[in-house]
Amino acid sequence: MITDEEKAKIKKDIVEKVNSVLEKNNESFRMDNVNVLNKSETVKFMGNYRVYDRKNYNAVSREINAFLKGYGNVDIKSKKIRDSGMKFTAVSFNFEL
Repeated sequence: MITDEEKAKIKKDIVEKVNSVLEKNNESFRMDNVNVLNKSETVKFMGNYRVYDRKNYNAVSREINAFLKGYGNVDIKSKKIRDSGMKFTAVSFNFEL
């Protein structure tokens, strides 16, 4: 089982990496938290972010996905959203350790 310190470090690393990639690509969204679900045998990490400029989506997702896959098998889903005239791509991810 992963210690609380290891969980906190993983959460912090993910938030910092995702936000640095978004900032580098001039995206306005910033991730503030990664959720953790403690299971009997594993720990599940879950998060989401948005990409507003669809031209940036491929570059952003490629870099973030490569980073997340360093943790193992990651489930990544994206969906194009149109909300009150705003268009963005919502991306969610989760993985277990």
